[in-house]
Parts: sequence; C-alpha cells; structure tokens
Amino acid sequence: MRAPSILWLSVCIAGTLLVSACAKADKPAQDASISSHASQPASVSASAATPGPAADSVSAQPVSEILIDPAAQVFKDITETEFQQGVFIDFAPYPQSFFNEEIIAKFKGSLEAVTAQNVEDFKPFMQEDGYPREALFFSEPDVQYMFYNLDLLEKIKIDGRDQIRVGVRYAKKFPDGTVQNQGITYFFTQNKAGVWGIANID
Repeated sequence: MRAPSILWLSVCIAGTLLVSACAKADKPAQDASISSHASQPASVSASAATPGPAADSVSAQPVSEILIDPAAQVFKDITETEFQQGVFIDFAPYPQSFFNEEIIAKFKGSLEAVTAQNVEDFKPFMQEDGYPREALFFSEPDVQYMFYNLDLLEKIKIDGRDQIRVGVRYAKKFPDGTVQNQGITYFFTQNKAGVWGIANID
C-alpha cells in the first residue's frame, strides 16, 4: 500500500518541477518584451504634431494698431509744487486714425468731470452695458486730480469686436498735501448702435 503512494507523490513533485521550469524559461522573453516597449519614445500622432485649425485659433494674437507704445514712454512725475488741479494734456498732436475727435471729446470730457468731482457729468461718457458708472468714478473724499499726459493709444480687435485703449498719466493730491503719480487705462467700445463709449477704466 505504501509503494503506490510514494510513486504517486514522486509523479506529483516531478510535474510541479517541470511546470516551474517552463514558467522560468518563458519569463525572460516576456520581460524583454516589456523593457523593449518601455525604452521606446512615445509616438506622436500626425494630428498632434501638426497644428490644425484649433491650435491656430488658440495661438492667434489679437490684431492691434498702436499710436503710443507705453514701453517707449518716459515721464517726469509731478511734484507737490508743480501740481495743478485739472486736465493739462495737449491733444493737438494726437487726432489721427482711431483716436479721432469723437474719442478725444469723450475722453477729455470724462477727465474734466473727474477733476470737477461731478458724477452726473461723468455718466454720459459711459456705456450703459459696461461697468456700473458709480464704481468707475474717482470719488475719494478731498482728493484732487491732475491729468497731464497720455502713455498708451491702441486699437485692438478681440473676438471680432474693436476696443480702443487710452492710457493716461495723472497725479493725485491728498488732503495732507502729498502727491502720488499713477497711470490708468480707459477702454472704449461701441454699443449696438455703433456709438463709442467708456466700457471700463482700470
């Protein structure tokens, strides 16, 4: 009875060893296949490598026309002794191209309303669908303003819509007599009727 049991056990052990040997023999081939794929650079499809219409539209820059480039401008700050409340920009050299008499009149009118601290005079120059008019008005208590030069004139087309950007340098005089020089940009757009107005000031 014991001899057949030993024989059966021997057959089982031999079979197990044979299966294990076969598995080890196959493993290096599988590992070589894996390492071969890992060492190859990822392939790039033709559509990804070649920019298509979608890529062109994302990378396309807005078309612009610049009359005054801020990078080329250097301005002397207004001191406390030089400060005068009002608008002191000479507009005579500027009327050309998009910066025409209409835009100049609206821009200058809004600056004069600011220096007079008159929000009602300021409102007509704003677009009705722009930012809230009161939020864009310069209304710090007892602060005086002096607008003295332009530092940006640019017309830009964004999403098929024209926008005129007018950068202005100004000085603020505080109640204690100190003067601070700053620059801001007016953004002009057209409404549905084609009338230009101030959409934002930043």
